[in-house]
Amino acid sequence: MPMRMKKLNKLAFFIVVLFIFFFIFAGKKIFRSFTENKKEYQYLSLFSEVTSLVKTDYVEKVKPGAKFPGAYSAMLGALDKFSAYLDTGKTGIYRLYRQGSAYECGIYGSKISNYFYITGVAKNSTAEAAGLKPGDIIKAVNGKSIYSLSFWEMYLSLLTNKPGTIEIVLLKNRTTKASKINLKTQRTGEGPIVKKIEPGILLVDLSRIDRERVTALKRELGEAAAQHPFKLIIDLRKYNGGDLESFVRLTKLFFNQTIPLTLKLKHKKETFLLGANANEALTYHAVVVVNKSTMMYGELLAYLFKTFQTPERPAAVTLIGSKTRGFISKLKHIPLDDGSSILLTEGLFLLKGKNPAKTGVTPDVKIKETDAAKIIDRGISILTNNRKKNPDKTHDQDQEKT
Repeated sequence: MPMRMKKLNKLAFFIVVLFIFFFIFAGKKIFRSFTENKKEYQYLSLFSEVTSLVKTDYVEKVKPGAKFPGAYSAMLGALDKFSAYLDTGKTGIYRLYRQGSAYECGIYGSKISNYFYITGVAKNSTAEAAGLKPGDIIKAVNGKSIYSLSFWEMYLSLLTNKPGTIEIVLLKNRTTKASKINLKTQRTGEGPIVKKIEPGILLVDLSRIDRERVTALKRELGEAAAQHPFKLIIDLRKYNGGDLESFVRLTKLFFNQTIPLTLKLKHKKETFLLGANANEALTYHAVVVVNKSTMMYGELLAYLFKTFQTPERPAAVTLIGSKTRGFISKLKHIPLDDGSSILLTEGLFLLKGKNPAKTGVTPDVKIKETDAAKIIDRGISILTNNRKKNPDKTHDQDQEKT
């Protein structure tokens, strides 16, 4: 009997120790979770109270459902410049954009000072025919101000799901008077990925970094690599989507060293090896064109060109154009029950422990976006004359004042 009592006492002691351990560690976590949930409930309660007051006390009749999207957009915009709320219409356009099948008028740009700043206009587009140029600013689309909307809401408002017309309110560069312009949207189709523009110089259009274009680029550059000298102008100004897997494959063409890329997610980190072995990558000289429209995987590629010059080719790549905006992240598109959706930053990319999104990419040769028409000619000049990264003083007139 005493032996049995001893065993029971030991068991009771063990249970008490477990309970104390649970209370100290797990209990603290549960309490913290309860506290956080209580705070979230208070915020939701406050939101509900404000909504009710607007309905009952505002001078005019308001349908809160029509105003909620603005609240969602503001909340996501407060997170970072990548995340965004998309209403049902823009959700459909975004899906077409990802597929490269939306109708457009040929405008590229970035959100600057709460409006849409045009950085480029596609050749033979309706925007070019209407006289739009880099430096112009779009203030409204189809009668609605785009002031303070997210970049995605601004950009997607310039696309349609079928041929149509959009009305924009445009402020021409260096003017103060806005004008209304109607632009037809059309399927422009993707031009050639690689185009010969001068003897020995190829223009590479990397407006998309997806499986189809990377496969075609690998094939076409592989065929051209037999020609010497091998010189490229890589245009990253019209970035229009892509995916991580294709980006990793693309880097094997251009970098003859392995480069670790870290994707920082909420609860873990993933590492990818970019580049290739020394004998697998192409041997080339290149000019890489960037501006404020260069974003996401296009901007990450520009950052690699800027950062990872190999000892064998120390001056092989020259970046020209204007500084990028710092728009690098892995986005997750999440559909909502009512047909709308959100774009949420799922992860950040780190190279050498740093996030390029915080700095953007500064080109070696700065050229104003208003001089965009001359930028390809400048690239040809650099490649033809084998200029180094630091141009001589004869080109100071092309430098953008910062």
